[in-house]
Amino acid sequence: MNFERLMLIGFSFICILAIFKLVPREKVRDAWILFLFLQVITWPAGLFAVEMGWIEYPTQFFSFANKYNRTSFAFEFFIFPIVAIFFSLYYPNKVKIKGAILYYLSFAGFFTICEEVLEKYTTLVEYHGWKWYWTLSTVIISLFLNHSYYLWFKKRLVKVESR
Repeated sequence: MNFERLMLIGFSFICILAIFKLVPREKVRDAWILFLFLQVITWPAGLFAVEMGWIEYPTQFFSFANKYNRTSFAFEFFIFPIVAIFFSLYYPNKVKIKGAILYYLSFAGFFTICEEVLEKYTTLVEYHGWKWYWTLSTVIISLFLNHSYYLWFKKRLVKVESR
């Protein structure tokens, strides 16, 4: 097993641990909604970027499936949706527009910096015409769509008391 696959396993393990430690029990249903809806956004967007040849993921969890779906399972189906869970669950609702912009930029900026480091020093991601500011903008848009959907969906949730 190469170093990059160990990194993917490590990132995934940290994400699983973070879910168990940082998602309150009463917010598990919300976390599932956020997780699944972001996958609806990231799968076609990631597939489009890969098929256009802008970005490539040479090292993946499921390399045998790479001929069918060349997007990164770890990033687009697991790590980024978990980041989006924390983004929305801990979103500061009573913040003004400057605070919201800073919140979006901090999450998207952190994710972009991580991807840039991975692109430069590993074979987990390779840019072919893709730029860091595209990652930043697509992450911001994805987080915005996901959080907007979550707020809309949360209006319809009904609290049920357990016995």
